[in-house]
Amino acid sequence: MKSVLFIDENQLLSRLSCDILQREGYRAVSACNAAEALEALNTESFDVVVTDRRTKGMDGLELAKKIYTKKPKTPIIMVTAHGPVRAKYIKACLPKDKLFPTLLDTIRTLGEEP
Repeated sequence: MKSVLFIDENQLLSRLSCDILQREGYRAVSACNAAEALEALNTESFDVVVTDRRTKGMDGLELAKKIYTKKPKTPIIMVTAHGPVRAKYIKACLPKDKLFPTLLDTIRTLGEEP
């Protein structure tokens, strides 16, 4: 079972997203700020990380870079309401207003990459 860390300061969105992911067969963990996300990454292993562009405690790009530095093989998906983001450590950037089913499709596609 693939595991997903979903980071968004909007607790409702984070929990709902994790509920949807769990219904689709993923193990999903919610983090509502950068500190929670980094703690989860220190104690658990994830196949995919999904983070908002804006996170509490740290800019989402900065958080993604820290995650990439610690876990370079873990794909990172950036979610944003403010236009696309490009960085070598971001595997995909998704518009927040069209998160589902796009997120599920993206996670499946990343799972097929070698």
